[in-house]
Amino acid sequence: MTTLGDLRRHFELYAVCIVCQRMQRLDLAALTATLGDTTPVADVRARVRCCRCGRRTHDIRIAYAGTSGGARSFHYRG
Repeated sequence: MTTLGDLRRHFELYAVCIVCQRMQRLDLAALTATLGDTTPVADVRARVRCCRCGRRTHDIRIAYAGTSGGARSFHYRG
């Protein structure tokens, strides 16, 4: 089970709405401060709601950002 604490150092978390084709980077530091390091990513997935259409999408992407934060390689494709 992957937790927010597991992701914080080298990964980025994105909320995705397939209907709107919208993708928004989530602030892992803020999520961790609010929910805690031990919160499973699955719990975050259950809470994701599109800020454009209001749907609960239950869709997130985890992208490796590398040790310096510059290795992003994830691109959303419709």
